Amino acid sequence: MKYFFLTIGLTFSSLVFSQFKITGEIKNYNEQAVMVRLFKGSSDKLINKITTDKAGKFQVSIPEKFSGIVRLTLPANNALVDILTDNENVQFSSELSSNGITNLEFKEGKNAKGFQNYQNFQAFNDIKNSVFPMVKQVYKTDDEFYKAVVKEEERIKTLNPSTDLPLLKYFVELSDLSNTQPEGKPAAQMHMHKILTRFVNDNDYLEGSGFMSKLVLDYLRNSIVGAQSQQEINTTLEKEIDLLLEKTDLETSRGQNILSSIFLVLPAEQFSGLLEKYYSKASALTCEITDELKTSLNAHNNVAPGKVVPNLVFKTPIKGIKSLHDIKADKKLVIFWASWCPACNDEMPFVKEYYRNFKQEGGEILSISLDIDKAAFESATKDFEWLNYTELLQWDTTGVAEFGVTSTPTIFLLDKDNKLIKRGSHISEFVEL
Repeated sequence: MKYFFLTIGLTFSSLVFSQFKITGEIKNYNEQAVMVRLFKGSSDKLINKITTDKAGKFQVSIPEKFSGIVRLTLPANNALVDILTDNENVQFSSELSSNGITNLEFKEGKNAKGFQNYQNFQAFNDIKNSVFPMVKQVYKTDDEFYKAVVKEEERIKTLNPSTDLPLLKYFVELSDLSNTQPEGKPAAQMHMHKILTRFVNDNDYLEGSGFMSKLVLDYLRNSIVGAQSQQEINTTLEKEIDLLLEKTDLETSRGQNILSSIFLVLPAEQFSGLLEKYYSKASALTCEITDELKTSLNAHNNVAPGKVVPNLVFKTPIKGIKSLHDIKADKKLVIFWASWCPACNDEMPFVKEYYRNFKQEGGEILSISLDIDKAAFESATKDFEWLNYTELLQWDTTGVAEFGVTSTPTIFLLDKDNKLIKRGSHISEFVEL
């Protein structure tokens, strides 16, 4: 009897902890990190960080049932592989070159194969529609190259990738909707109606597609076509956001995913007053809320002016200091940045100048790097005299979610009691303070 229950337990455990597997090979990407992310709502979520072997091979188990896009990011080279899967095993081979991922071939996974065929067709079709007409204007009709172009046009016309799989068909339809660019107000309103219908009627495929935030942005952007003033823009956006949340029901996960997308796509600097209304609505919810909305709310509340910011505990102490709150200074400047960020590299020489007086006046700087490559981080920070910290996890670094950081550089000025004084994106904004 013990063996019977043990067998059931092992079977159940394998079902819980390994829904499906992704096996891959990325040539020229040996012993390097791969970040595994799932699209779940308004954005993707890191579920694992793995390392390729000496041949660029790896295998990762996805521990939950999932239908949608699995995104593999190669942080050392800023490349990525998007995989469409309907909870099915996937196997692929590829190569990393100066142009990114090339020679991508899926050997297992029906949706992954169909998605790749669709992408290839779209690429060929774009060339046929945008490049070939210009090429044909240059050559004579009896030139061999002209004839070759015509032949290739005819070949592309015969391509018709199958989209009979439910998830693949859905993804293609949503991709086409997302790529639509209506012209004029009537067309914009029709486009909005199609998006709203999707938000209200579609199943969980929408959350896994990676298109939710893009469609929310498209909806809001088309709603203000023809608006003449900032006041008219704000009034229109408020009306349309209210409609979105009413139709999708803010007490459901769909409505909350829509709201999380709104927080993500609307710039807080431009729409802070409007967004405050919806943060209040979210805070007033008494139902269970999604993790994503909870994160947005916490970040918003954490960085309110005059409030004590979260204490960031360092995984590795910096010069003996274990956390943000342990830094003893009259004022603290916390800078989220990365060596791969051009705007950050432009900003850092000014930070160096700022630090001289700031340090003399009793201030200290903590720079938190969203780097992934240790050598790049060490090279970039070798001349920085302040406190430097990284976990080599890019956007999954401690503090990013807690402080609501969505771009780099982002700078926070704190007083000696760790209360927020000001938030900005350029050191010049803090000179007078």
